[in-house]
Amino acid sequence: MKYLTVVECPVVFPAENEHGFSSKDMLPRAGVTSGLESRHVRVLDNRITAVCIWSSEFQAKRFFDKDWHKKADDVWGDAYQTRFEPIDDASAA
Repeated sequence: MKYLTVVECPVVFPAENEHGFSSKDMLPRAGVTSGLESRHVRVLDNRITAVCIWSSEFQAKRFFDKDWHKKADDVWGDAYQTRFEPIDDASAA
């Protein structure tokens, strides 16, 4: 079964946090992140929405682990949201 994640966050630049990460750096990358099958990103009103489809729940949760959430808290504070849910293969196509 495929897995869906949605991240909504403000646009942040590397100089704005102690990790030196931009919002884009915090998102999974196609061709680089294991298990990521597709990523769709929209930027509107200084906010990014990234919708990602994963090969499995395990792969999604491996990327969005405790360490990722700690960095996200440091980079975005309480201004970000994540959503995780299983999807069937037919709706992922």
